[in-house]
Amino acid sequence: MAKRLFITIFKYYILWLLLFAVGRVLFICWNSEEIQEASIGEILQAFTSALYLDTAMAAYLLVFPFLLLLLSHFTHKKIFLDINKWLHVLLFYAFFLLTISELSIYDEWHTKVTYKALWFFGNPSEVFHTASVGQIVSSLLGSALFAWLSFWLYKKFIDTELPIEKGKWYHGVSFALITPCFLFIGIRGGFQPIPIQISDAYYSKFNVLNLAAVNSGFNLASSCIENANAGEPYHFITDEECKQRFAALMNVPSDTTTPVLTTQRPNIVLVVLEGWSADMIESCGGYEGVAPFFDEMSKDGILFTDCYASGGLSDQGMAAVFSAFPAQTVTSVITQPNKYTHLPCISKQLSGAGYTTSFMFGGQLSYGNIRSYMYFNEFDKIIEGKDFDPSIPQGKLGAHDEYLFTRQLAELKNAKQPFFSAMFTLSTHGPFDFPIKKNLNWGEKEEDYVNSIYYADNCIHNFITSAKKEAWFKNTLFVFVSDHSHNSPKNYVYTQPEYRRIPMLFYGEVLKQEVRGMKYEETAAQTDLASTLLHQLHLPATDFIYSKNLFNPGTRKFANYAFEEGFGIVENHSYLVWHTDGRTEFNTTNSATDSLFFLKNGQAYLQHVMNSYWSY
Repeated sequence: MAKRLFITIFKYYILWLLLFAVGRVLFICWNSEEIQEASIGEILQAFTSALYLDTAMAAYLLVFPFLLLLLSHFTHKKIFLDINKWLHVLLFYAFFLLTISELSIYDEWHTKVTYKALWFFGNPSEVFHTASVGQIVSSLLGSALFAWLSFWLYKKFIDTELPIEKGKWYHGVSFALITPCFLFIGIRGGFQPIPIQISDAYYSKFNVLNLAAVNSGFNLASSCIENANAGEPYHFITDEECKQRFAALMNVPSDTTTPVLTTQRPNIVLVVLEGWSADMIESCGGYEGVAPFFDEMSKDGILFTDCYASGGLSDQGMAAVFSAFPAQTVTSVITQPNKYTHLPCISKQLSGAGYTTSFMFGGQLSYGNIRSYMYFNEFDKIIEGKDFDPSIPQGKLGAHDEYLFTRQLAELKNAKQPFFSAMFTLSTHGPFDFPIKKNLNWGEKEEDYVNSIYYADNCIHNFITSAKKEAWFKNTLFVFVSDHSHNSPKNYVYTQPEYRRIPMLFYGEVLKQEVRGMKYEETAAQTDLASTLLHQLHLPATDFIYSKNLFNPGTRKFANYAFEEGFGIVENHSYLVWHTDGRTEFNTTNSATDSLFFLKNGQAYLQHVMNSYWSY
């Protein structure tokens, strides 16, 4: 009897390894375009490199059948075998729902499912509107199909009808004592001093293969656990050294600025572009013809060609743009009202200087908790999707960009000047259901995204063309900045600096003639917008401690960005990316000394941000 119990547990282990492998095949096939240059051997290595994490995850899952089999053996009750059977139906479905959901999530964020994704699932209506009907239906049906096949294998492969008659007492005792030892070893990943980590599955220069090797369940569980202690992994150096390094990074010899505006009180129209990558802008070194009007505007504006987004999500981008608060690795400050109330905001500074303020979005501001953040910052007027005429054609996320800009023009006709009017576009967010036919037949997996930029650029063209006819236009500064980047046909790795590069542009007749057409080619951070703008208006920016005045000649030109388990630091076109598990990648510094310098500065910056976050 004891032998049958041990064999049954082993069969559970083999079954889970098989199912993990099936999920891995789905992930690799879905993203095959990204690994066309990888050899067959390197692709197959994803399965061998995954073995430790797969074993660890399987060992966690084996705790359930172990306990239920043990109860069945000692109580002689068949009900525990039945519970075990139906529990596995739920586990199979949950596993394949996670696996299939990751395919779309990877397309959008280039990560697997993490705590952040689960947080957004807490708003089902937003998830429903973001995903297409086809994605939702295929995920649910596909998960059900794979769960059914898994259960068929389960019934064929595993002895689900173990005898429950009374057996030798020591059979149950041996099973109860020996099995947990093997489970513990599997969960821990072996006998080595340091327990198994996600980085143990990394092996390839192709990040998609590394992610394929990482067990999805283990990855999600790790993300949730680490988010519960989000501040713990970020104490790299003493707090005193952290403060000193951060002060050195932000220090300027004198608080001065090079004026680029003809007036101290222009109207300001801030356009936060959803998911625009610098790869889409020819004048930023990107593709030709995707955003031709944006390129035309750059000839009469100030274009920041080496600007980096702080995070990878819209809520992180909002905090970076409006509050100059950098992104955190595994959470977002504006999702937590008890924290964002401590942040400064551009709108409040401008309101105190006599500006009327407004914020407009064509969708639902419940996304990312943006609504409460905007309301807390006391915009005079906030307009979102529900405030648009329901007869207006809309996509799944809300009003298309053309209607957003049309509404903005109508609002500004009667706006009291000077005004600060911010808007957030949405047509360049999946599912990319913009209301025109595709004009660009290239981009492979990103063809819809490329065409959405083309559409949004055309909307901006119409907006600016109409705005030029308005009396307020000549006294208005237009600021365009993306909330975060997006994968492009160049397929950079999600953690790579090139992936994080975004467009930022100052445009309008309030710019001095001598700076029009200027390309600001030094490194800039998304968080630098606040200080740069406020200094041009001769308004205080001291509350924005993470923001640098880019038009101060003494400002240190660097940018930091965060991702789920690490950071990137860019300075003078050199960069280094570091993971909190100790891995360094994408290192273009010139020497070991420079690498250490970049690493310590990046650690100090992230630690300082997290210290601030936890102090709120």
